[in-house]
Amino acid sequence: MHAFIKATSIIASTGVLLAVALTPAYADSTDTVDATVTSGSLTAQASAPDAMTSVVLDGISTKISTGQAAEWNVVNARGTDAAWSLSANVTDFESAAGTVDTTARVLAASNLVITPGTVTAGAGSDAAPTTVPITMSNTAAALVSSYTLGKGRYTLNPVFDLTVPANSFRSNYAGAYGDSVVNPYVATITFTIA
Repeated sequence: MHAFIKATSIIASTGVLLAVALTPAYADSTDTVDATVTSGSLTAQASAPDAMTSVVLDGISTKISTGQAAEWNVVNARGTDAAWSLSANVTDFESAAGTVDTTARVLAASNLVITPGTVTAGAGSDAAPTTVPITMSNTAAALVSSYTLGKGRYTLNPVFDLTVPANSFRSNYAGAYGDSVVNPYVATITFTIA
């Protein structure tokens, strides 16, 4: 009889433990977690070089005045696959008239080529778009474009090249001929991100 009571008690204890282990805790309770993701904006930081290299006319060959722009940044935080484009247009380059050089001199905007260079995608961004050198004009031209999947942060280091033909006018002197002060060729570049 003793053996039967022990065996029954072991079987009963095992059954209770097994029933507790197989019963799910809080099986009839559910909950949800909400997270709202709000869109940001599309922004760009782009600028022209602080200075371009000087050139000396020789009457024979075309010269190139070159400048390296500070790093450009494009951030597309809109959270959509909408395309974006960083464009620019430029006025003609003009050396203003001086007191003796009374005629302003002009180099066409189309003499400027901007090479955007390699675009680098930031961590977690979509793939970087590719670029090609762009001949500028008074009409906006796309320098960097994302056709789709352009979410994230992108950086690039553009180079500006201004072609100066052999038959170009020199920069005008601000005052008398040979004066050390000259009016450099100046243009205004307008950048647009959309």
